[in-house]
Amino acid sequence: MGNAKFTFKTLEGIPSKNNLNEILTVYKSVFEDYNIDFFNDRIHQKEDLLTLLCYHQKQLIGFKIGYKYNASTFYSWVGGVLPEYRKNGIGKQLSQLQEQAIKQKGYNTLRTKSMNRFKPMMILNLKNGFDIKSVYTNKTGQTKIVFEKQLN
Repeated sequence: MGNAKFTFKTLEGIPSKNNLNEILTVYKSVFEDYNIDFFNDRIHQKEDLLTLLCYHQKQLIGFKIGYKYNASTFYSWVGGVLPEYRKNGIGKQLSQLQEQAIKQKGYNTLRTKSMNRFKPMMILNLKNGFDIKSVYTNKTGQTKIVFEKQLN
């Protein structure tokens, strides 16, 4: 896979039914506690939705989705890369493409959350210049770490 050619695509607004089905396939294989209804509700309710996709040949292997948090902050909500394609820099590439796109849209802060059990994601956030802003426990008992990054 070292020489694998990956293609990246950016979608604005709600993804097509086809794209959504592809994303949900990856989502379900990345998150064991996935919730399709929650996912679909959020996709259809949030403003300024931005989706980044990564393909190997014609197969979707990774994605990153975010939306407007407030006038100056963009929230990087969910993303993942199929396990067999990890350690190829895909997550980092998706993050960089997201940052470029939201800077062009005028956002100056990028916000995201993660959980202690997703250590690779936490490390990626810290390596990419995020600061830990807070830690809290949600209604379902999950401890969440809030990260923010100032965009230049």
